[in-house]
Amino acid sequence: MPALPEDLVKTERLAPIAGKPTGELVSIDKGVLAEIVERFAQAAGAIERGNNRAGGVRKLWSCVDAIMRTGVTPAGCEAAPR
Repeated sequence: MPALPEDLVKTERLAPIAGKPTGELVSIDKGVLAEIVERFAQAAGAIERGNNRAGGVRKLWSCVDAIMRTGVTPAGCEAAPR
C-alpha cells in the first residue's frame, strides 16, 4: 500500500507558555482577556482533536494494510459494534 501523506498523520504541539516577567504592567479589559483565554482554549482543543484524528488514521491504515497483506483482521483492529 502507498505511504500516507505526511500532512494526514502529522501531529502538532503547542509550545509551553514561558513568558519572562518584564516588570512592566499593562491594563486589559476583562472581557478582552476572557475572549483571548477562550480562543486559546479552543485552539488547544482543535490541536487535540487533530492529533486524535491523525492517530486514528494511522491506526486505520495499519489495520487495512495488515488485512490486505494477510487476509486476517489483527488483534486491536476489530470493527466497532454497531
